[in-house]
Amino acid sequence: MQQTLFDIDVGKATRNANYQMIKKDLPEKRQRVYEVIIQNPKGITRKGIAKTLGWTINCVTGRVTELKKAGLIIEDGIEYTSNYDGSMHPNTLVKPT
Repeated sequence: MQQTLFDIDVGKATRNANYQMIKKDLPEKRQRVYEVIIQNPKGITRKGIAKTLGWTINCVTGRVTELKKAGLIIEDGIEYTSNYDGSMHPNTLVKPT
């Protein structure tokens, strides 16, 4: 069966309500990373999260792993960026569940 816009809106509302319930239990850095991810429902890279928060990538990767283990986000998709030498580098996108 094809998903409708109503189904998507219900899913977003459910996700947001669930987040509000668990928000108080998440450590601050994990919470900030998750907020960036839910603001980018089509996906964002770890580098994008780090840039948004003004953090180093090392501060973000652990929080992303914790959120994945908690079932709050998934890895879904690839975004390619160019390296200093012009070669393309794949970056995994993370999205809210």
